Amino acid sequence: MKLGPVEISWREKSAGPNHESRDGSSAAARHSSLVTRHSDSSGRDAADGLPRGLPGTPIFHGFLADIGEYNAQMEGLAAIRTYEKMRRSDAQVAATLLACELPIRAAHWDVLPASDAPRDRAIAAFVRDNLFGGLEYVSPSGVTVSQCWDDVLRNALLSLAFGASAHEEIYAVDGSRVRLARLAPRLPVTFYRWITDTDGETLLALNQYGYRNANFESVEIPVDRLAVFTCNQEGTNFFGRSILRPAYMHWYIKHQLYRIDAIAGERNGLGVPTIEQGPNGSKEDRQAAEKWVTQLAAHEKTGVSLPNGWKFSLQGVQGSVRDLYNSIQHHNIEISRTALAFFMNLGQNLRMSGNRALGESQTDFFYLAVQATADHLARILNSTCVRRLVDFNWQVARYPVVTVSNMRARNFDQTLDALTKLAQAGVVAPFPELTQFIIRELGLPQPATSGEAAPAITDAIEAHD
Repeated sequence: MKLGPVEISWREKSAGPNHESRDGSSAAARHSSLVTRHSDSSGRDAADGLPRGLPGTPIFHGFLADIGEYNAQMEGLAAIRTYEKMRRSDAQVAATLLACELPIRAAHWDVLPASDAPRDRAIAAFVRDNLFGGLEYVSPSGVTVSQCWDDVLRNALLSLAFGASAHEEIYAVDGSRVRLARLAPRLPVTFYRWITDTDGETLLALNQYGYRNANFESVEIPVDRLAVFTCNQEGTNFFGRSILRPAYMHWYIKHQLYRIDAIAGERNGLGVPTIEQGPNGSKEDRQAAEKWVTQLAAHEKTGVSLPNGWKFSLQGVQGSVRDLYNSIQHHNIEISRTALAFFMNLGQNLRMSGNRALGESQTDFFYLAVQATADHLARILNSTCVRRLVDFNWQVARYPVVTVSNMRARNFDQTLDALTKLAQAGVVAPFPELTQFIIRELGLPQPATSGEAAPAITDAIEAHD
């Protein structure tokens, strides 16, 4: 290992702090001497706690460059515009994104307390009520608008399509408490610059460049009011990498194949128009014949009037041609493969046929990936809005956490069968939360006592402050 110009052998590196060298000095003493003698080019001491390594991502005055991206159309704002075109124009791309998003939006989101202490349970209930039912803000003109949790998730999940998404936290004073009024979506198409600290890797602010009504503005959102959701982030590439990036080549080729198929349908749906001219045709006759065959298209009133001796025919395609359908299906399969959504193509052709067991194994792996994505979103929410909301109202050592479960839609009969077997084995005993789950899944009326939880939560919070 090298530290500056001085080399430390592997024996010294692996030796304990009291290991003595040939000159009698200990490893700890020599390390202290090295730290004292060597500093980086800026004059900082190596023991000052500041990073010495390089983040590896060039950010020039806030403008981020992805040095690993070889296609200029897939970098920065140009990539966002390309991804927008892909998800708006292609059914397979749209279906793949929905397959990744809908299980997360339909999952059960909850806030768990830091411990079983009454105060921690009350804090978790406050956060749960604010996030899942208390996002409400007043516009500058006095209009009250409510924001549902699904809106928050849909904005966060834009990171799958575009690589990054963000929301701005807007707070309001509600009595003696500070509450989240809104998690305002900030669209990826407005992301302009990433303002970082001098270390090149600590995000300080996001510079937006976009519209507010009819005005084009440039604004900066400080990081302490911001939550950035980044997909496949490497180093300090805050733009991330969309799950559609590997699908771009297949989308592009498929797009060209569709154009060829459309042209073939328009021009050759009835065959290739052919005119055999009569003898002694003039230059004007040849020009008129060329105009007829190039502009003739299938229509209910299509017809051609020919001079005496001329012949008109529709020539069919002779020989074998490339089957565009198989090529298009191949690229559809590859697009869904980028999101591990193999099951989307089962049964569409012989190559993608399979039995029920195969489909279940594929969906199991897919839902594992979706669960990882949902957990990633939950971790960002915990480190941003949950932590800040609690800090505004209490002094705590541990924070409640947002969790996501029931990611996969299960047959309720299978669930009851599993619960019955677990109960017979003595593993699971009836408890109130289980009863509420069954009532909710069956759509049955809730017990009358369930509405009394809110006053009890409020009383508990006030009692422990």
